[in-house]
Amino acid sequence: MKKRKKNKLNDDVAQLAVAAPMVIAHRMRRMVQAGASPSTDDRREMNRMGEEKFDAFTESWNGTATGMTLAYMNFGLDLMRLAWSPWYRTGGLMKAAAVRFSEATRTSMEGSLIPVRRRAVANAKRLGRKCRG
Repeated sequence: MKKRKKNKLNDDVAQLAVAAPMVIAHRMRRMVQAGASPSTDDRREMNRMGEEKFDAFTESWNGTATGMTLAYMNFGLDLMRLAWSPWYRTGGLMKAAAVRFSEATRTSMEGSLIPVRRRAVANAKRLGRKCRG
C-alpha cells in the first residue's frame, strides 16, 4: 500500500511529462499554420488554452495553499504536544511528527499536480483525436 502511494506522484509526473509536449507541439503547429489570420476554431482553441492554464493554476495553487496550511497547523500542534510531553527527549515523537509533516507535504504536492495533469492528458487525447480524425 505504501509503495503505491509513492508511485502515484511518479505516475502523475510521467503522464504530465508525456502529455504536455504533445499538447504544446500540436498547439504551436496550429499557431504557425494559422499565421496572422487565425480561423474561428484556432481562436477558440487559443482562448481555451489560456482559460485552462489559468484554471489549472488557480486550482493547483488553492490545493497547495490549503494542504500546506493544514500541514503547518498540524506540525505546530505536534510540536506543542512534544514540548509538553514528558517523553520529549526520547526522539520517537519528534520523528513521528517529522514523518507526518513530510507525508502531508508529499500529499500537497500530489494534489497540486492533479489539475495540471488532468487537463494536459485530456488535451493530449482530444487534440490527438483531431489530428487522426
